[in-house]
Amino acid sequence: MKRKMLAVVCLVFSALLLFAQTSKPVVNKNPVTLKLMFFSPELTDQYNDMAATYKAETGNTLDITVLQADYVTVLRAKLNSGDIPDVFMSSAYADNDTYKDYCYDLTNEDFMKQLEPTSMTGVTVNGRVIGYPFLVQSHSFIYNKKVFADAGITVLPRTLAEYDAVCKKLKAKGIQPFATGFKEWWVLPQTAWQVMAPIKDSFGGDYAKFVDQLNAGTVKFSTLKEMNTVFDVLDLIKNNGGPKPMESDFNDQCSMLASGKVAMIHQGNWAEDTIRKTNPTIDIGYLLGPVSGPADKAGIMFDSNQTIRIAKDSKNLKAALDWLRWLTTSDYGKNWIPGKILQLSPIKGAKASKAELAQATMDLLAKKTPNYSWYYQRFPTGTEQGLGIILQGYCAGMTNRQDTLKALDSSYKKIVDASK
Repeated sequence: MKRKMLAVVCLVFSALLLFAQTSKPVVNKNPVTLKLMFFSPELTDQYNDMAATYKAETGNTLDITVLQADYVTVLRAKLNSGDIPDVFMSSAYADNDTYKDYCYDLTNEDFMKQLEPTSMTGVTVNGRVIGYPFLVQSHSFIYNKKVFADAGITVLPRTLAEYDAVCKKLKAKGIQPFATGFKEWWVLPQTAWQVMAPIKDSFGGDYAKFVDQLNAGTVKFSTLKEMNTVFDVLDLIKNNGGPKPMESDFNDQCSMLASGKVAMIHQGNWAEDTIRKTNPTIDIGYLLGPVSGPADKAGIMFDSNQTIRIAKDSKNLKAALDWLRWLTTSDYGKNWIPGKILQLSPIKGAKASKAELAQATMDLLAKKTPNYSWYYQRFPTGTEQGLGIILQGYCAGMTNRQDTLKALDSSYKKIVDASK
């Protein structure tokens, strides 16, 4: 699930009320306005295109508000005030519990059978499906293949030592290894928790068990040996990320990689569209992320976390479900994610995306490369930003490792206690 700069975009387009799974939906004679609240402003054009197509086929209105940095704050305010959108986005896993009182149960909806079972893990609770998996996403280190080739790097790094050696070789050629993205708080925990991904092996292969013990306080960040490697990786990126690593944001990462000014960034397949706006012909791929474990544990993060939820008490419930059915079963809907968003779709039979990172993801999975779920989305809702800001403080030199660990423990405990 991705986090970027604040953006507020209201898109008003006509859309469908009744869709009877026919090839030619009938335009609704009594149009309804559906209120939708989404994040990921980088997908504004794609939301626009979807809504415009829906208008061309039907007669309802999609009133879409797109937010990012303060999305959760605004959504919670709306839920508390009773001004609940007909459709809203959230993460999966922990957010199932956070929003369970507001979500319509999708378990028995016919169109849900069109989704890949593997995409349903993060939205299924006690056998009931309370969310719709929107995107299947991956993240790790992305590299510019030409920059690597020009620097004579033919063996791709997997371990921290190998990444360090690559950085030295790049700098010897006058190439900055990384654009850090550290101005964005969300980049740091995504990077950090990938390093910790093999931690499930210490808990019987069970992430839920790990998070349960973290929530109970029997396990703490300050007691996890894996955190040493987290700090080592963050230090490596910072020390090889240019003179002002704390001023680099998502757009800087994408433009620097696209222009060949840096060799690597830590991002996900959602970044490809932004990268190609600077360099449409760039050749990019994934590196396996170094982890707190042996080299054969290096891998990528892969999951369906971004979730669409239907408000169970919506006065437009049927219209909202009809829209989601159309998004799942229509020819346009099946191609929307791979063809327009250029990412991986959870829908059975959806076309494979031509995006290079999507293809790279599928190739790695086919080779049985280690891939890890976004287990950190099991952390209580609200922890991600707080922990990210603490890691920012470490990277900015404001705290040392010991103080950072204490701050992580304290912040996590406060959110756990508040959620009880």
